[in-house]
Amino acid sequence: MNKWCKSAVCLALCTGLFLSLSACTSFMELYERLLIHGIGIDCGKNGYVVTVRSSTSSEEEGEEFFKSEGETVLEALNNLSLLTGREPFYSHNYLVVFGRECAKEGLDSSLDFFVRYYNTRPAVKMFLAENTAEEVLGAEKDGKLLRMSELQQLANSSRYNGKTVGMDILEFVNGVRREGSSPYLPVLKAGEDGVKVVATAIFDGYRLQDYLTLEETRGLLMIRNQVEKGESVISDEAFGTVTLSISTREGKTQVTLGEDGRPRFLVKIQAEADISAISGGRTRFESGAYGKLEACVGEELQRQAEDAIRTAVLKNSCDIFGFGNLLYQKYPSFWKGLDWEKQMAECSYVVQVETKVQRIEEETFDVLGGKASDKCRNEAASSLPE
Repeated sequence: MNKWCKSAVCLALCTGLFLSLSACTSFMELYERLLIHGIGIDCGKNGYVVTVRSSTSSEEEGEEFFKSEGETVLEALNNLSLLTGREPFYSHNYLVVFGRECAKEGLDSSLDFFVRYYNTRPAVKMFLAENTAEEVLGAEKDGKLLRMSELQQLANSSRYNGKTVGMDILEFVNGVRREGSSPYLPVLKAGEDGVKVVATAIFDGYRLQDYLTLEETRGLLMIRNQVEKGESVISDEAFGTVTLSISTREGKTQVTLGEDGRPRFLVKIQAEADISAISGGRTRFESGAYGKLEACVGEELQRQAEDAIRTAVLKNSCDIFGFGNLLYQKYPSFWKGLDWEKQMAECSYVVQVETKVQRIEEETFDVLGGKASDKCRNEAASSLPE
């Protein structure tokens, strides 16, 4: 065998040995890591109680549940290595859930770790527990621990029901720091059948202030033009009981300064609805029934938007809609001398809703390639009590 062949054989053997050692090293490194999929943070007597869902692989198979304590969030998380013998690794984390008591005291200290620590992702989904975060992360479904990816999907459920919000850590912090705005979070409740969203928490800065119902949450999303799809059931003698699929075509707010110097906000919502089901086996309506149906839908959406403004702004001085930011951008000089937190409840808020219900006849005609007839419109407007 010549020297070139010998060199090639030696090179091949060295390469194989190197790859084998690298594979073993990578396996050992992965085994020594505690891959975090979900983090729960509660306030304890001597600091924080942290619960995590984790595994030894990037997949969720065999997820484990651990709990530790510390004076700070970082110390509590680092103490996990004392329980597991592994190093916490956060790049696979789906979400963070905060307990109610932490939110009452203020989330600024709890969030500091996630904002500053280089190994965490500030874009992970953020939730508030109705009670404790430990209950949410320890929830079971069909006798097994609920997968964290399923919990994460609850943040995106507003696409399908129009009554829940989604928020990540970065959005929440920006909502606190941005002029004329307040943040909000979806509220999770753990039960025998898993976890569900039950409300929306509204904040004054980092501190929990109050809650919106799911109906009021739809009003919030309508105003912010964030309803892709939602179901609504309307009943009336003119048309019976009808289930509709509702979406926001447009939601925008205009601000002006009145003659008395007070800001006036005009909220305009344009919504569309498709009939999903009709009770009583009907296949079509009388022509006059559509106008009545559109009026009923408009009144319901208007009420939900007004209730959301009433609860958040007039009752709690929490500007989750961004009215103040709109005022700040349009009238910066006026904003400089304004105490928005105190004066937002003294402003005027008017909600206008325009609804369109797709005619069953139009849907049938469109399928045949014909031209749909004009749709009726309903405009509803009222001013909230000042």
